[in-house]
Amino acid sequence: MSELAQTQIEALRAPRHQWRPLYWEPVSGSGERLMVGVVHAYDERPGAVRTIREDVLDSLYGQQATGARTLLDTALRIFAETARASPLDALNAPILGVHPGELRTTAARNLGELLHTAVLLYSSVANLDELDEEREEGAPQQEEVNKRFATEVREIVVRQRPDLAPGFSRGGVLVPGGQMVRFGYFSARGVAHFTVLSPVRQWASMRDARARLFELQRAQHVSKVERAILIGAVPRDDDPVLGEKQRKALRTNRAEIETEAAAVNATWFAVNSADEGAERLIQAVG
Repeated sequence: MSELAQTQIEALRAPRHQWRPLYWEPVSGSGERLMVGVVHAYDERPGAVRTIREDVLDSLYGQQATGARTLLDTALRIFAETARASPLDALNAPILGVHPGELRTTAARNLGELLHTAVLLYSSVANLDELDEEREEGAPQQEEVNKRFATEVREIVVRQRPDLAPGFSRGGVLVPGGQMVRFGYFSARGVAHFTVLSPVRQWASMRDARARLFELQRAQHVSKVERAILIGAVPRDDDPVLGEKQRKALRTNRAEIETEAAAVNATWFAVNSADEGAERLIQAVG
């Protein structure tokens, strides 16, 4: 039996799980809805997952994305709590403007497979390959995204290691007569920058990462610090809402950054969350 046939048989034998797509109507009464998440009863452990990524919200709503993100996450949390208390077929009412779609049952061997199926069936904003251009008015610039990630990392580190607080947002002059360059973290143990490798407009993310590697290289040369570190937030490789083109480009770009970092004696850490970024920084300079 071929490997493909065996895989298809295993998929058919997989347990079946109930779920509903969750839609949001950004402009009330417009009738235009976006799929933003899934409420599910996978493996008898009900929950809700946001499938519209943060970079999509940033692209669509610009500076208003923070409020939209908070609203959606709150709605999904309530949906998850409701799903734990009652069956999914009873979830018919909207919550904070988020509407449950039709009840579906899908065979899936894991939660990721279930979410991937949901995205393929319903999400019009899951595959963002064609949005890899800077054409979204009001979308935040790379620096804004980096700043948000760096702030989250700093708050976590300071909470866990208050003694490292003085190292954040320090800077120095990299060339004679040059301007002050501010780094995410700077101490005798190491200098660090933070960046975000977004699936949208990856060229901008790569340009930013390369510029930061240059600054790290100069800082290490001038100050003689022990380590130069670039910590980058990247999507999980198994993120069910990544398009195949995006997934391939992300893998290529991550490998490219790692190679370029090694060439200038810097360390590249690819992380999936601010918590992981904080952990890496503490390990490197703590």
